[in-house]
Amino acid sequence: MKTQILLTTYNGEKYLPDLLESMDQQTDPDFFLLIQDDGSTDGTMKMLRDYAGRNPRVSFGREAGQHLGPAGNFLSLIRQADADAVMLCDQDDSMHPDKVRLLKEALAEETARWGAETPLLVHSDCFITNEAGEITGDSFFAHQGWDPDAVTLPPLLVQNNVTGCTLIMNRALTALIAEYGKARDLFMHDWFIALTAAAFGRIRFVPRQLTYYRQHGDNSIGASAKGLIARGLEALSRRDEARRRIQLTYTHTQVFRRMYGSRLPGEAEKITSAYLATRSMGKLRRIWHVRRLGCTMQSPVTRLGQMLFG
Repeated sequence: MKTQILLTTYNGEKYLPDLLESMDQQTDPDFFLLIQDDGSTDGTMKMLRDYAGRNPRVSFGREAGQHLGPAGNFLSLIRQADADAVMLCDQDDSMHPDKVRLLKEALAEETARWGAETPLLVHSDCFITNEAGEITGDSFFAHQGWDPDAVTLPPLLVQNNVTGCTLIMNRALTALIAEYGKARDLFMHDWFIALTAAAFGRIRFVPRQLTYYRQHGDNSIGASAKGLIARGLEALSRRDEARRRIQLTYTHTQVFRRMYGSRLPGEAEKITSAYLATRSMGKLRRIWHVRRLGCTMQSPVTRLGQMLFG
């Protein structure tokens, strides 16, 4: 199973040493590393060139320095990937020593079950760490209140639980993302990847913390320092923000449908169409239909917010 790790960087010299060291410590070192920098002005590129000089498995993307942004940079690398299995990697995180091995093993099991032509995605939990790399949370899933069993399209339409730095996907899924993904229309690339896998293929969750998810002041999107209940109560008190978050699920569903158009499988077309139709319903009827479709958020607090403000 040829495996590529896709690493995007931008002014990441502060945290890159931890990431690169964690790659060197993998119990399965059979992977290639494809890196694309987005125009760093610090010492990131020197650090990466030095690392590449010691590692023949490292190569650089052909669209470096074009300021594509997080989603655009990852989509660019996905289009350049040439592997049976592809992983995404953020510059400020680090990897558990068994991450590559366990994700590859799980993907191989799913391939044996569903076939290589089925788009497949495997993802895992992660530790939350502070800026110094110290563990502050034993489970990102528990922190977010996510449901590990939410691996199908209906719940993922309204709340994504696939974090890009935790996933591995097969060539069939990579090809779909490469062909249909458009960075300018995406809220975040990992949500689009998750919906694609759920609509066209299969998703499996591995209940292991295989990434150290670093939280610092420059995170694009990260974990709040507040607990789930405190965050939920705060969200419930901010009605306009809660409504915008729910409206985003409809907008994102529309974008997803538009990107794939007639290529979208029949069942996925039916589910997305039915969910979009709930937007124009009266409140009680909408609540009933959303629950019947299974398009419900994943924690009691977020489900309550969805019911109140959706």
